[in-house]
Order: sequence, then structure tokens, then C-alpha cells
Amino acid sequence: MTNIGPGTPALIDLQTPDEDASVQFYSALFGWTIDAQNPSGYRYARTDKGAIIAGIRAAYGEATPAWTLYLAADDIAETAQGATVQGGSILHGPVNVPGQGGVLIVAEPTGAITGFSQPEPGYEFASHTPGTFAWAELLTADGKADDFYSALTGASVTQLGDGEHYDYTIWTPAGQQVPVVGRLRTDAPAGWRVYFAVDPDVGTDKVVEIAAALGASTLTEPNDIPAGRIAILADPTGAEFALLTPTPRK
Repeated sequence: MTNIGPGTPALIDLQTPDEDASVQFYSALFGWTIDAQNPSGYRYARTDKGAIIAGIRAAYGEATPAWTLYLAADDIAETAQGATVQGGSILHGPVNVPGQGGVLIVAEPTGAITGFSQPEPGYEFASHTPGTFAWAELLTADGKADDFYSALTGASVTQLGDGEHYDYTIWTPAGQQVPVVGRLRTDAPAGWRVYFAVDPDVGTDKVVEIAAALGASTLTEPNDIPAGRIAILADPTGAEFALLTPTPRK
């Protein structure tokens, strides 16, 4: 489970034009157990102990199918105010969601849609086990996104690469030593790429095969990076996601 301090991932959710197709795909791929729709039309995937893995919701209008990352906040109202001051636009909230806590969705200055969550007592977000959240990176053409998130969450930013030919940063929440998300400068539309952890005994390549049989498309073939073996896919509705078999810790 994730230690949910400010700036730490607190939830991921999928907006999809076909909830039933998405539920069937991710349940088959990762073995998720997914709740029936709640009164607001939202569904949660949960572990057998009740921790939330992800949310699934219907896309608004013609919105592009996509995964969204929610970062934890100590005070959701203050975060909403700060997001506006820093140049973001409020899309939803802040509102209180039973079983989750305060929720806010913003469009940040570079165009990515990001959520913030003030978890209620007892809330648990499952991560870093097979089929759950492993990593996320913000895809954006503008490195100024670092300043927006650092101002709102207090996270420190570390530059990887030369910042020109390869511009990747990692964000580490205040008081922590381990980075939790990254930011990649790219010409792709601004948004989040969410990575799901893969069981090393199964491996990324095998999960890619299973995903393809379930209707997914492979965008980037399995390959090795320092963090592990990854692949980038699109689910049957077109939402992009990634897989990560972590490199064993020495």
C-alpha cells in the first residue's frame, strides 16, 4: 500500500466510452474485482482486502479515453485555490466522495488533466504489487509543469538527462527519499501515462501477449530500462497504459 502523503499518488482512474468493455478487459488482464456502479456511475477495482486499485468512469461527451493520476493533498480546498493561482483551471470539485475523501480535478497549465485527493481516514490505495499502480509520468511539451506541481505539493524536482535532447524529471514528495512520478517532455498531447506492476514470474512480454489476445494494441514493444522491463499499450477503447516488471533490488 502507498504511504499517502502530500504529492504521493492516491488514485488512478480511467475515463472510457465503454465501461463494460473496459471492465472486462482489465478484469481479465489483471484479475481485478470491480464493484458495481455506485449512484454516481463510478466503479472501483479493489484488492481482496478492500484497498482501491483504480476507478472506472464514463467519459464525458467526446473526451479521449485516458487514465488520470490523482495526487494526495492535505487540504483540497487550499489545493484548488493554489491550482488557480498557478494557472490551472478547475474542472470538477472540490467535492467529498464517500469512501475516498475530498476530490478535485484540474487542467494544469500545460494541458494535462490531473486529479488531487484528500484521503479520508482509513483510505488505502493499492500499489507496487502485480496488477496495481507502479509508476506514472506526465507527458508534456512544457517543462514548466514541474513548477506547477512543486508549488502545489511541495515535491522536489530532479533533472535526468541534459534537459534538451532528453528532458525527464522525477518528483520526490517532501520528507521522502523515493521519487513517485516522472515528467517527460514530448510532443504528444499532454496527459498521464500510468504503469502497472507485473509479476516477475510472469513478465512483461507474457502480459503483452495476453493483452493482445484481449484486444489491446502494442504501441511500444517490450524493452529494458534501468527501472525494469516495460511496454506501452492501448486498451480496446484506445486508452494508453504501460507495464513494468521492476528490476530486482540489490
